[in-house]
Amino acid sequence: MLNENTLDKLTEMMETMANRVIRANMGAAADMLCWTPLAPWIRASRRARIESQTHESRLREKASALCKDATREHADLLASAWV
Repeated sequence: MLNENTLDKLTEMMETMANRVIRANMGAAADMLCWTPLAPWIRASRRARIESQTHESRLREKASALCKDATREHADLLASAWV
């Protein structure tokens, strides 16, 4: 019926969709838990996740700027030496 490649792609797609639904449900559960005595832990968890994402984003921006500068300043090193 389906070749192995197609089956793998379908399996990956289904896993991605399931993970998306699970994450959405976890977000709703966390929103409800914010109104319980667990709220400080939920806030701390969210704050830590946001700080981590912000840090990663800033590092990505800095690395991108460094790569652009290096490419611009040393474009001669990108050309093949044997051509």
